[in-house]
Amino acid sequence: MALMKHRGLFELLEKEGRGLLESNFQGLEAARVSSRLAIESMLEELAPNLWEDQLDRLVDFGHIISPQLEMNVLPALLHGEAVNIDMAFMVYVSHERGFLSEEDKCRIIECMRSLDLPVWHSHCSLDLVQKSLRERIQHSAGLQRMPLPIALGQGGVCRV
Repeated sequence: MALMKHRGLFELLEKEGRGLLESNFQGLEAARVSSRLAIESMLEELAPNLWEDQLDRLVDFGHIISPQLEMNVLPALLHGEAVNIDMAFMVYVSHERGFLSEEDKCRIIECMRSLDLPVWHSHCSLDLVQKSLRERIQHSAGLQRMPLPIALGQGGVCRV
């Protein structure tokens, strides 16, 4: 949610993320604040759409290619790692489409790396991406609904 909805949360993770990892999210004010902001921003997105009537969902960010990637490489990647690889890929897509600045793209990828999150996997092939996109269309009422970051803490859903 930091990338798609809450710039302050992103900046907190960017600044305090290493310390949060080293402390196992224990005993630091940043742990309490980051957890609260993440939960609140997720609930703001999910609560009004419990029945998923609205298919343009920011919470789907990270879930375009990750399901296929995760299934192809089990148990090599944890779910969150596959989601992060998907998010990193979509950061590049957003930049290439002209939605995300070079500076923001670099900050996001650097933040991911600083948190020891993978940003690529060798199984993330063109074939896998194409298959994932086709499957996404089947589950999105015939449209490719692609949540993309457009600035730090701001996202949108690109319909293709």
